[in-house]
Amino acid sequence: MKYSRAKKFLSLVLAVVMVLALAACGNKTNDDNNTNSDNNNAADFPTKPMTIVCPYGAGGGTDLALRILAECGKDVFGQTINVENKTGGSGTVGLTEALNAAADGYTLGTCSVDLITLPLLGLAPAETTRDAFDPICVINGEPAAIIVRADSRWNTIEEFIAEAKEKPGTVQLANSGMGNIWHLAAIGIELETGASFNHVPFDGAASAITAVLGGHVDAVTCSAAEAASNIDSGELKVLAVANTERLATYPDVPTFQESGVDLTIVALRGLCVNKNTPDDVKKALCDGFEKVINSDACREKIEAANMTYMPLNAQETNDILDSMSGNFEKIIAAYLNSAS
Repeated sequence: MKYSRAKKFLSLVLAVVMVLALAACGNKTNDDNNTNSDNNNAADFPTKPMTIVCPYGAGGGTDLALRILAECGKDVFGQTINVENKTGGSGTVGLTEALNAAADGYTLGTCSVDLITLPLLGLAPAETTRDAFDPICVINGEPAAIIVRADSRWNTIEEFIAEAKEKPGTVQLANSGMGNIWHLAAIGIELETGASFNHVPFDGAASAITAVLGGHVDAVTCSAAEAASNIDSGELKVLAVANTERLATYPDVPTFQESGVDLTIVALRGLCVNKNTPDDVKKALCDGFEKVINSDACREKIEAANMTYMPLNAQETNDILDSMSGNFEKIIAAYLNSAS
């Protein structure tokens, strides 16, 4: 009897142990499946259409650059990439829209100098600073340039700056609007050289360029690309560009740095993502768009649109933003002080 009860007890214990062991194995299997599922999700990204939020209107340079990235990107990612224009607030509406979307990699923001300038100008909430995003890539960059008429008395940037220092406020320098990136570039030149210009704002670069052509102002700060047709026709000439290296389209034009002026101001157009996006998804985006920006198709489309092809991967984009941040902090502080 005692043996029978002991046998039954032992059988019960063994049964419980087996149940627990099976349960443990089942849990491990489920955990492994969940882990594999998570890894597969990351490896398969993206599994649905993606969206790029453009903070400016359709048809503009930023919109065009983003649509080229979207068009070329669909072949690399195997998904449709839509561009949605969310305008307003000097770009802050689109910036905020991208930041407030789910941080899953399916909504991309526009990587531009707005990430630096808008918060500094007080036009964007503090939380929408550059630190809230991680760069993915850049496809187009337009450095600030000093452009004058072909028959201008200045043939070098040194001559131009020297006169603006010797005769403060007499050199009329047009821009595409007060507080615009090209106006900020002109202030940057003043801060770095001690020159003093008579800043003349216009409603866009096209109007400012027209004023230079007509002899109504002495020079304009804008991108060489915006004045390309007039430069190529021989009506205008470029004295210098605020880039880290010379432009391939104008190899004879020096950079400001070559003239001893430490100034880098480039209107960047590319992509960024909420910094809280999972690292594996960010890597998939960075790797994929690096292929996109270095493709022949993408380059051809950018150059056909008369835009400067500047393919920068995530790290290179981060580096150029770093190089401009300090300048913009000084420039915008000086601008706000002069405006107050």
